[in-house]
Amino acid sequence: MYNILHRKMNVQLNWPPEKPRDIESEIDWKIIDQLHNAVLNFSRNSMQAKKIMFTLLGVFVTAMLHVQELYEVVKWLPIIIAIVLLFWAFDSYTYYYQEKLRSEMDKRFKSLKKRYPGLDTQDEYTLPDKRQTKGRFWRSIFNVSVLFYPVLITIIIICWLFIEKGQLS
Repeated sequence: MYNILHRKMNVQLNWPPEKPRDIESEIDWKIIDQLHNAVLNFSRNSMQAKKIMFTLLGVFVTAMLHVQELYEVVKWLPIIIAIVLLFWAFDSYTYYYQEKLRSEMDKRFKSLKKRYPGLDTQDEYTLPDKRQTKGRFWRSIFNVSVLFYPVLITIIIICWLFIEKGQLS
């Protein structure tokens, strides 16, 4: 049985001969690995912040449903909007740095590709080329993962206006 497995494992692959490892490439790979871990940490923090925000909003909405006087609810709405704005700012911050770190990873990948031109790799590694630097600030504020923040603020403001006009009781 061992001989059958051993023979299958000795299959020759048509890969180019491996170049000797150089210190610059090893450093680039280590930095890419560390940058990737930092991106994952930012992503986890962003998800945790969203969970915390929705928990806080749930607590506020539950508390507002138990308030008898509607004018008391109006006092809480600016606080809720401020909470949403703070979490939106934090989420935008994490998105900005995730994209910035991915851009740094791409620089390292390009450096590796220059040293090993025979490698068959794609040109866009972690970010599309058009997203390397231009407009990063605005993309972080208005990206797909944070679109629910302006929608949420709009809904809160509409409810606030209805309460102020007496159309919501």
